[in-house]
Amino acid sequence: NFQVICNGNDLTDALSKSLKVWELFKYLLTFRDDLMLPEKIIQSLWPEADYVDPKRTLRALVFRLRKALELEEYSETDSLIVSSRGCYKFETRECCTIDVVQFENLFRSACETARYDTEKAIDLFGQAVEMYKGDYLSETHGHDWLIPARNYYRRIFLQSVYEACEMLKEQKRYQEITGFCEAAFKHELYEEELHLFYIEALAGTGKLKQARSHYEYVKDLFERELGVQPSSVLTKVYRMLFGEISRTGLDMNYIKDNLKEETIPNGPLLCDRDFFKALQQLESRRAERYGPRNFLGLLTLTLPDHTLPGQGKLEEGMKQLRHLLLSDLRKGDVITEWGEAQFLLSLPAISDKQAEIALTRIQKKYSELSRGCGMVLHYKIMNILPSENGKRIQLRM
Repeated sequence: NFQVICNGNDLTDALSKSLKVWELFKYLLTFRDDLMLPEKIIQSLWPEADYVDPKRTLRALVFRLRKALELEEYSETDSLIVSSRGCYKFETRECCTIDVVQFENLFRSACETARYDTEKAIDLFGQAVEMYKGDYLSETHGHDWLIPARNYYRRIFLQSVYEACEMLKEQKRYQEITGFCEAAFKHELYEEELHLFYIEALAGTGKLKQARSHYEYVKDLFERELGVQPSSVLTKVYRMLFGEISRTGLDMNYIKDNLKEETIPNGPLLCDRDFFKALQQLESRRAERYGPRNFLGLLTLTLPDHTLPGQGKLEEGMKQLRHLLLSDLRKGDVITEWGEAQFLLSLPAISDKQAEIALTRIQKKYSELSRGCGMVLHYKIMNILPSENGKRIQLRM
């Protein structure tokens, strides 16, 4: 519930005795620090009322509000309710603490901290989630001016849950994800993405029966309350977790659909290091049967003296190079970020000369794109040879 406390005294009852004063206070607080015209305030709060002199009416209400807030002993310059050029605003000051402001600050701090300290960011997102108690000013009804504020704080709440769950998912901390989701379900039961995180987390902790049961619950809930089926994403995750077996056996059409590529159709595949290694081990084994057909290309960004640039400059250079590789390489090529200044490429090619032509083209285009940045792109080509007893990849520099 909305509470107002001044110098340890709860003023909520005193303020709420007058509905108009109470609504005016909520309005000014919602649009705090913004000067509002009297006509706009009156029209927003009481659109059907017909006041002969709205400015005088509002002036009287502001006087009563200041008195109810026990601000009558303060001068105009010290008051939280400020009037200027005929307009009014609630001015936040150091002496005033507002929970929604703390809520916003927690979220902003968590987003900033996520860049360099994941653990602290998760904790800050958790604090923001814990602060959220449902719709902003939920006891107030019938006012359109409240809708944008409610949606805004709701988005902050959901984004806090999603960001925390994504970071926990990367660390496979599934039990903590279920905690975030269960806290969010108290306020947002119809957000499908929450249920997606929850089902994946239950499966990750080995609770497959509970994950299946929750999917059936969500499916029934959405059909009964919203008249819709779960999205294809949620259905696909369910099928990937539990399979889809028909009376005649495995559904090969479903398997085929799951194997379809969902990335850019004519571009290369960007993957992580572990997946790249697995692909190269596969290529090495194929080379035993069919001979070498793939080449590895190593791209390295340095300064002209072969030293690494500063972190910010290097990150910008790597971002530019990644974009170039994704737009210039062909379907069938594979890319991974190998080091802080390196990309490793897998290039299907007939000869090392053909592979060298591709990398020379990349080097030339990057030189043109990054002219003036002071960085140089180097490349090396390596041939993928057949594996030795299927145990490792041999690289020839």
